[in-house]
Amino acid sequence: MALRTVLGLVIALSLGVAAIAQAADTTPSSPPPASGIKAAQMKIDSGDYRGAIPILTAYTKDHPNDADGLNLMGFSLRKTGQTDLALQYYNRALALMPNHPGVNEYLGELYAETGQIDKAKERLAVLRGTCGNCGQAQDLDAAIKTAEAKHKS
Repeated sequence: MALRTVLGLVIALSLGVAAIAQAADTTPSSPPPASGIKAAQMKIDSGDYRGAIPILTAYTKDHPNDADGLNLMGFSLRKTGQTDLALQYYNRALALMPNHPGVNEYLGELYAETGQIDKAKERLAVLRGTCGNCGQAQDLDAAIKTAEAKHKS
């Protein structure tokens, strides 16, 4: 065999061994930190509404036309007592998706909680028109009934 051929084989084998070694490197790496809407949803699901707000602030800045993100921001703000700011986020989401079930439910709940029963019933009418007696409509209906009973006493 010619020297060039032998050198070529040695180089090819060396490169192949290096590529195999690199591919076989299974050193465990830590998972990437949770971010974005999924991370915020995890915080919300655990009841950490304050913890969700910074995540959603960054998310809605990067995704200003995502009705789901805006809705979750409104929800988190409402749950932390920031109803005026929550209303702004709900209205932005509603402008993007007027029939969004979550936005209509949560905005209706905000109205019910603040004694604006007529506005809450408007959101319920939208829900019933778009999803019938879906879970969001049932939840909002219950919130309205609770608010009505509270305001009658």
